[in-house]
Amino acid sequence: MPHDKEQQQCSHDKGPQQGHEPQGQVAAQGSQAVEETLSSLNPVATSSMQVVPVVEAPENPGGPHSASSSSTGIHGACGGECDESSSSEEDESTPYTIEALLDKKVSFLMNLMLLHYRQKEPLSKEDMMKFVIREYEILYSAIFKKACLRLEVIFGLEVKEVDATNHCFGIFIKEGFTYDGMQCGEVGIPKTGLLIFLLGVIFMKGHRATEEHIWEAMKEMEICCCKKHFIFGNPKQLFTDEFVKEGYLKYQKGPDSHPEKYEFLWGPRAYAETTKMKVLEFMAKVRGTDPTDFPSLYEEAQLEEQERALSQASGHGGYGSASTEC
Repeated sequence: MPHDKEQQQCSHDKGPQQGHEPQGQVAAQGSQAVEETLSSLNPVATSSMQVVPVVEAPENPGGPHSASSSSTGIHGACGGECDESSSSEEDESTPYTIEALLDKKVSFLMNLMLLHYRQKEPLSKEDMMKFVIREYEILYSAIFKKACLRLEVIFGLEVKEVDATNHCFGIFIKEGFTYDGMQCGEVGIPKTGLLIFLLGVIFMKGHRATEEHIWEAMKEMEICCCKKHFIFGNPKQLFTDEFVKEGYLKYQKGPDSHPEKYEFLWGPRAYAETTKMKVLEFMAKVRGTDPTDFPSLYEEAQLEEQERALSQASGHGGYGSASTEC
């Protein structure tokens, strides 16, 4: 398939764009920071809020090298910041490079953002400075940007300023989507990022991806079809039941498949709530590249954008109206 060749070429032959982190590094760093943070830090409690780990690490995470073995793992959230006394003790006894410190702070801020998303409350810069950034104000911009990027590619959440005067930010599901998967899986963690990644794999495979294609892609995320994931639970059930039931995916027998094989396609709700361009942009962020590095996919996505604009201008366009594949 042309899309398959293009995907392989762009994945391996092209290096990351200037200003982007290398392919998969964003999610991988998030995964590593999660396990390191959960294993070493305690939650902090304040009079007005409690920052707690939103994801519990596995009881047996796989040995001493498990935290660094993640490839591109959409693997988890992060633990809470420790209190001031324990933080001081750790800072005194543990030598930190700027990169390591930045990564710790990013993981703490991700946790705080997820907590506020679950509570449907805005997050102020004041609270970020008080509970996470602290004396490292000079690193605020870098920490904030990285936390926002990881929150997007891992969980499918966006951070938007909702009060410019008081510097308050809201955390929302990625624009267009109306589902976060909080009610399914092992814990109440948003699964929109995983869903968008699935839609991206399907798009890149020519609009229909076999189970083999899907599970091969999931290996990059350290998700196995036959193994329960400590965040997402049973991935096969999530993909073939939950996402299908919600209308985002179709799961059906492949045409003329002998022996019998099943494949995934976009469902009507996916066509209604997102576009090929948005999905391609998401996949480019995950891979640390640019949508234009996938020329045929980018051209197809642009064409769909034009068709949608014409459809809206003429007063047409309903549920799944942008679908041109079946």
